[in-house]
Amino acid sequence: MNININIGEVLTKAWKIVWKFKVLWIFGILASCGANNNARFNNSFGGNSGGGGNGGDGNIPEPFRQFQNAHPEEAIRSFISQYLAIIVIVVLLLCVISLLFYFLGVMGKIGLINGAGKADAGAEKLTFGELWTEGLPYFWRMLGLSLLIGLPFFIIIVILLVVFFIGLLSFAGNGTPNGGAVAGLMATLGIFVPAICCIAILAIIVRMIIEQAQNAIIIEDKGVLASLSRGWDVFKRNFLTIILIAIILGVIGGIVGFVVVIPLLLIVVPAVAGIFLAGSSSSVAMVPVIIAALCCLAYFPVLLIVNGIQQAYIQSVWTLAYLRLTAPTPAAPAAALPSVETADAA
Repeated sequence: MNININIGEVLTKAWKIVWKFKVLWIFGILASCGANNNARFNNSFGGNSGGGGNGGDGNIPEPFRQFQNAHPEEAIRSFISQYLAIIVIVVLLLCVISLLFYFLGVMGKIGLINGAGKADAGAEKLTFGELWTEGLPYFWRMLGLSLLIGLPFFIIIVILLVVFFIGLLSFAGNGTPNGGAVAGLMATLGIFVPAICCIAILAIIVRMIIEQAQNAIIIEDKGVLASLSRGWDVFKRNFLTIILIAIILGVIGGIVGFVVVIPLLLIVVPAVAGIFLAGSSSSVAMVPVIIAALCCLAYFPVLLIVNGIQQAYIQSVWTLAYLRLTAPTPAAPAAALPSVETADAA
């Protein structure tokens, strides 16, 4: 199957649109609220988990010292009974913030698709209020599409994790010898890891189909199931083009991410070096840390804007590609019929 659109024209025009209509930067920032939050959370959690070991009881915070000599069940029960109200408030607050960020992320994506489509059609001006108001009716369909695709993946991953941990607990609790436990663990990992890899590959493919389905909702005003069918049809007929665009956007995103992180490294590395040189017990060691923190805080708006521009560009590329891929094929000119005079002469 051939590449049936001019990818260079799509990439170039998407940048022209993003640079001309800077209101799309705002929607790009909003779209980033709902994009890859889980990956960012997992990365930050995983990165911090290695240094969490406390060397002794003196490192235990004061509110938790009363539980250090209790049994685990008693400590958990006592902690929950004392801090139940705070736990409930924090959980509810996190849920509200998550829902708010998800709503803003979806509205940002809708605004980007709608704005890129309007700009490609020749619009001379785009306003935030216009794109926001026009995008509100599409929110529930976008939510329905996310639930329709996201829930099966969530259920499958939960089942795999439950089976994995049940397998680990069974090998750890039935008195299996060390050799047998290791063999059982390797067998469990031999099933779990390939399954996760297959799910990851499937998720990438589904993500590309969903990109087409979301464009179908906004551009063609389709329902949830109809948009999913349309997205699959577009992907099936143009999968080489869509995969190539995804690879190009991934490379562009990697380059932008590397360039953006360089100033952070220039800020953090000297601060860490200053700590080791000054000694962790010296108050002077905190000076580079404070300076680095202030520099990172000042750099945050730059990160936000760059991320918004990147999100706007990526979504504009997908929208323009969808418009090109679904454009009606021009009808071939009809063969000229011989005129009456020519027929008589013959």
